[in-house]
Amino acid sequence: MCLALYLASSRPLPLIAWDPVNPAFHVVKAPEIAVGVCRHFRFENVYYAGSHQGCSCAFNYEHEYESILQLRDYLRGALVSGAEIEAFACRVGHERRAMQHALVTTPDGIALPEFFFKDGQFLIIRLGKPAEPIEARPRSYSPSAMSDTGTGVEAAVS
Repeated sequence: MCLALYLASSRPLPLIAWDPVNPAFHVVKAPEIAVGVCRHFRFENVYYAGSHQGCSCAFNYEHEYESILQLRDYLRGALVSGAEIEAFACRVGHERRAMQHALVTTPDGIALPEFFFKDGQFLIIRLGKPAEPIEARPRSYSPSAMSDTGTGVEAAVS
């Protein structure tokens, strides 16, 4: 089953249309069928980010190719005038799934060869060092409660 990557921002993000004739990196408004993903975000501007394959799978296994670098560059540009972008990765059709993992990272961090989007993973993406520390989601979770104090590795959410 394919990976879906959703982005959310406090302000509108630039759209990059999907062109099936010339498949490439794209960012489009989240489709109505994926409305369940909105439960994971504080922000109302929600988007789907896909690779040249149409889905988001290439972001996980093509780190030496353009897809992940295009995502990295897109996020860098989007963060120039904003504090952070939230993201949620899941299998297609599992947008309502409970969060399983939480991570604070950077655009450069997601482009590292060892980075892998996990099913049910919530991310806060900020400008900064690629390996910023993270901590697990507290029981009274809100995305703003995630801090930059922790171990520097991903924590599973209980």
